[in-house]
Amino acid sequence: MANQDRLTRIEKVLDYIHENLDEPIHVTSLAEKSCWSRWQFQRVFGQATGLSVAQYIRELRLSKAAELLLSSKNRHVDIAMQCGFDSEISFSRAFKQMFNCTPRDYRQRGKRHGLRTPLQYRCPNKAQTETPKTFTQIRIESRDGFHIQGRYDWIRGLFSASPNFSERVPRLWSQVISEVKTVTKGYRPIGIIDTQDHAQHPDQMLYWAGYLEPIKTSSPTIFSGANPFNTILLDTVKVPLQEYAVIPVYGKSSAVEKALEWFIYQWLPESNYYGVQGYELEVYEPDYDPNSPQSYMEYWLPIKPR
Repeated sequence: MANQDRLTRIEKVLDYIHENLDEPIHVTSLAEKSCWSRWQFQRVFGQATGLSVAQYIRELRLSKAAELLLSSKNRHVDIAMQCGFDSEISFSRAFKQMFNCTPRDYRQRGKRHGLRTPLQYRCPNKAQTETPKTFTQIRIESRDGFHIQGRYDWIRGLFSASPNFSERVPRLWSQVISEVKTVTKGYRPIGIIDTQDHAQHPDQMLYWAGYLEPIKTSSPTIFSGANPFNTILLDTVKVPLQEYAVIPVYGKSSAVEKALEWFIYQWLPESNYYGVQGYELEVYEPDYDPNSPQSYMEYWLPIKPR
């Protein structure tokens, strides 16, 4: 069976799941809709999405519940029933497993954290019909303010009339790496893009290259204060509290451009969010290799609810 046929079947199943989250959904009935056996369907679904059917449905239901906790005054039990749970007890248990806090604590904090959005296709350009469709799931996160130490440069971004980021950004990272020389194990590279208007630099953005402290808990801390490298005095940038759409990016660094184009032109207009000016983040793994097709990073883009 062609890959496109498999994806079309999965797409139909996803549409059904998204439209019936508040109703009982059984793997057997989903398999029947896909024309595969239950075992075949679960295998293909996992390969196509990276998630089990039960995990995907549970995460979407709990994400919907988390949004209702913040946007409504509905009772917890009513939210549980509205999101397909048969009791407040089972809802609270599942909620805590996913968000590491109770529904009450989540509501009191008042910040979106760990929300999963429905999987969507990233369709290829018409000029790239040989490229298969892929699934992408956006995560919604609030991140407290933090600051890092690093180096900066003015760049023209992806949507500029004359972009130059593909030359300036690698050059800036080479400078930072050469100055720091030895980074403490576990520190994560991070790029910070200030997209606010700057009168003295029209059509440009300020790009920072620096490092995040190793993650020690479920809530990562950001190093601050003294220079963690103890080798050179670096510049400091402060990033305020923001809410983000987190875009997963797999592969070489050039994949970021495709991911952002898809997000801006396809995902965002159909979502319940607006893009806003602020500080965008490029969060890399400690061993990130920009030339490896196996690499992974996340692009955090500031948003606000419609």
